Amino acid sequence: MPAYREEANIAATVDDFLSTMVRAGIPHAVVVVDDGSDDRTGELIDRLAAAHPGRVIAVHHERNLGYGAAVRTGIDTALRRTGFREVLLTDADRQFHADDLVELREFKRRERADAVIGYRRRRADPWRRRLNAKVWTVLCKALLRVPGKDVDCAYKLIDRALLQDLRLTGQAAAISPELLCHISTDGSRIVEHPVEHYPREHGEQTGARLSVVVRSLASLAIVYGHMVRDARRLAWVRRLAAPKDPGAALVALAAAVAAVLAYLYFADHGLLLAYKDANSHLLIARRVVDSPTAGLAQLGGVWLPLPHLLAAPLSAWEAMYTSGLAGAAVSMLSYVVCARYLYLHAASLSGHWAGGVTAAGLFALNPNVLYLQATAMTELLLFASAIVAVHHLHRWCVESRLRDLAIASTAVLAATLTRYEGWILCAVALAVVAYTALRRHRRYAHTEGSVLVFGFIAGAGVVGWMAWNLAIFGDPMNWRSGEYADSSLWVAEGEANVGSIGTAAQSYGLAVLHNLGIATAATGLAGLIAYAAVKRLRHQWLTPYALLVFAPFFVYALYAGERPLHVEEVMGALYNVRFGLVMLIPAAVFAGYLVGLLVRRLPRPRTGRTARALPAAVFAAAVVAGATVAVDGAVTLDEAAEYRASGWEADNAAVAAWLREHHDGGTTLMMSFENESVTFESRLPTGSLVYEGSYRIWEEALADPRAAGVEWIYMRATPGAEDDVWEALWGTPQLEEHYELVYEEGDRLVFRAADQEGDR
Repeated sequence: MPAYREEANIAATVDDFLSTMVRAGIPHAVVVVDDGSDDRTGELIDRLAAAHPGRVIAVHHERNLGYGAAVRTGIDTALRRTGFREVLLTDADRQFHADDLVELREFKRRERADAVIGYRRRRADPWRRRLNAKVWTVLCKALLRVPGKDVDCAYKLIDRALLQDLRLTGQAAAISPELLCHISTDGSRIVEHPVEHYPREHGEQTGARLSVVVRSLASLAIVYGHMVRDARRLAWVRRLAAPKDPGAALVALAAAVAAVLAYLYFADHGLLLAYKDANSHLLIARRVVDSPTAGLAQLGGVWLPLPHLLAAPLSAWEAMYTSGLAGAAVSMLSYVVCARYLYLHAASLSGHWAGGVTAAGLFALNPNVLYLQATAMTELLLFASAIVAVHHLHRWCVESRLRDLAIASTAVLAATLTRYEGWILCAVALAVVAYTALRRHRRYAHTEGSVLVFGFIAGAGVVGWMAWNLAIFGDPMNWRSGEYADSSLWVAEGEANVGSIGTAAQSYGLAVLHNLGIATAATGLAGLIAYAAVKRLRHQWLTPYALLVFAPFFVYALYAGERPLHVEEVMGALYNVRFGLVMLIPAAVFAGYLVGLLVRRLPRPRTGRTARALPAAVFAAAVVAGATVAVDGAVTLDEAAEYRASGWEADNAAVAAWLREHHDGGTTLMMSFENESVTFESRLPTGSLVYEGSYRIWEEALADPRAAGVEWIYMRATPGAEDDVWEALWGTPQLEEHYELVYEEGDRLVFRAADQEGDR
């Protein structure tokens, strides 16, 4: 029992415990630590020790050292001067009674626990102190992950063995979470049990004093640092300081720096949202958290949901939404993960870190990658998911560890929920699992088990997305043939790629070359040939080939008219040229493999670790630098800039600027499809925007906007491509009698309710 200024409580508290333990037949001793009290506390515990020799042990601090020091002294005294197997830590303020000790000992025996942590069934303290305690408990559990719902409850029954050789440093209230943190990290069984808590009748509580609170917080920070240092908590911080693979850590750090610098560069040049689709992705994420019908239904049924789900929490913050950082943050993190795993995978395949550096460098320094990772586009999340899946699937093929199979299947699941290219990756990965398991075990049962384990997780995204479309739209194939998904919306009649496999292959091949550069593509092809020559089709080394599946997938999509892709050499313009960038992943992997093979054959100096590594580093750097320089700019950015410079986007920008200046935040009826740039750049509040994803509200607003409370109406009257708002309202009495035209520029029209003042 620590005791400070407890002259009115100490005798009753000690007598309560002495008499209770005598009645229960429990051998005992009570250690009371007077923490430099300036009242009669020290005198009273000396009298108690004299009256009960051997049963009461009095210890004194010459000056007040604080609660933490008193607890440490008490534990040390109990261990040195008694031989009892259990130690109860409690306070001397009479707010806890001894009756609960008997029940705790019985509960501890039944549970075969190493310690029982009490929690107050009803805390008998003022509301401010209860509030402080809740905040303190949340903070301690977040930082130290300590057990228990009441961290600073002064009723803990602990086995002596857990306290032996324990070195505590916490001051004030930090001593309790530090103690719990230490005793819970070595596999000990810690259980909880409620105890009664009584109002304080005498004396003053010091725990709520500002000086004590400050000391507790400062000490908690120090304890946290010690836990990290000793790897008892936050072990990942230690791994950052001393990673198992320093090369992978350095690659990740360099990629993080590059990601931030690229983002700042493109933000400074106003290019973050040059892609119309970037606006669309941000709008979807924002509508999940802020729209007239906010919720998961705003994810729609065409674009896959994972990028929007990840961006949605960030989109709730206005600044992150309007700047595009809500979506870019997902891309930037994916960029770092992808660079790290490219290093790991290429280094593993080639057997040399230089191969990993080459693969990571070719990817991370590619100007098209640097641009897309700074935007709200979805390609980078697919790239990261794909390389994580392939790396861990390869490790499973080689080492047969179920952990790698589980990680690979989860990564494939992420890919299938990010872009439809992930679906073909899922199918190929499943085939690799089946083939490898069959070759390894040559038994159907083992093969079936591996396929089921992998396929159950990896295929859940595909099945789940179809089920979602069925539930929301009544058609499991809505994602492919729905109103806003049909390929006819994107692929023009008579497009050169459609029906011509040669033209489709040419278009996609040129897109790949524009994205990768001739040097990267050539080095990757040479690496693929070398890999095939060395590894052939042995099942342990089959997985990296799975990355090649994206090329035939896109060629077929162009040939079948499922998606368009234009390059200037074939169509005289750029459109969806970024589809070719995915082939940078296999190109980087196989180029890294080739470099790893070659540097292992380079002559190396016999002395000096740095000197031995220098030739490999120079060679890898030369390959990366030469290949990066050979990339002819960022074709992905050229495509976006070309679109933004079109007359269509000029009209969109003009009406968006007008709306930013004149719109008053009122409810607005506006179709989103093909109006995404206007919607996003006008900064119309998504919470008051009625669009086709508003379901019944949308239908009611189209039928009678005034009755639906619509104050503003935007419509696009492009001949042959009029939007649904124009189709539903143009020339109707509902529009002409209740709304006035306040903006007209070309085929962009804005109406405002006639009973409100408007600027024409």
